[in-house]
Amino acid sequence: MSTAVSNSRLRADRNGAGGRNDAAEVPRIPRRRRWWLLSAAVVSVATAGYGNYALLTAQDERVDVLVLSRNVGWGQAIADADLGIAKAVPDQPLASVPASDRAQVVGRFARSTLPAGTVLAPAQIVDQPVPGPGEQLIGLSVKPGHLPARGLGAGDLVQVSPVSGGIGATAQQAQAGVPFRARVLGVGPPDSSGAVTVDVVVGADAAAAASNAAAGSVVVAQLGPGA
Repeated sequence: MSTAVSNSRLRADRNGAGGRNDAAEVPRIPRRRRWWLLSAAVVSVATAGYGNYALLTAQDERVDVLVLSRNVGWGQAIADADLGIAKAVPDQPLASVPASDRAQVVGRFARSTLPAGTVLAPAQIVDQPVPGPGEQLIGLSVKPGHLPARGLGAGDLVQVSPVSGGIGATAQQAQAGVPFRARVLGVGPPDSSGAVTVDVVVGADAAAAASNAAAGSVVVAQLGPGA
């Protein structure tokens, strides 16, 4: 009887040992790879690369244009030292002067007063000196109180009103009483009495009146845009 019990235990032990070995030999199921993370990373890298490409492309579209390195007054000839170069993206045709046209700009004249840093445009420069054809440059002696207290600057549009010569004035002085418009080219320093000489440019239609006014006293009033 002891022999039967021993055999039963031996079979049980073998079955138990066999069960543990079978469980140990079962292969492990691998984890599922997270492919969506890899896809998101690829998309992010592609987006960043495209953004850098677009930025570099936009920078490549910039061109060298001419800018003023110092102030240039109205009617003043533009010198080579007045010009600098800057990068700009052209927003519309003829909005700026290419740096390659530098030689063609030097020696031409400013059509208006241009401050330093201005991106030069073709419409701001002219070929003719000041005064131009049919114009005259005349100096007017202006007493204190006969011009704006803030002063006048090159390019200002003004109306010049000659002051009457009073009783006994000659015919030339009477003709000088006709007001006329002019463009200021420059203002000189005050003399011992405080009067300043205002250089003005007038057209052929006002040349006679301006010449007569230069011999007497005048009042100069600055005009606003559209006057």
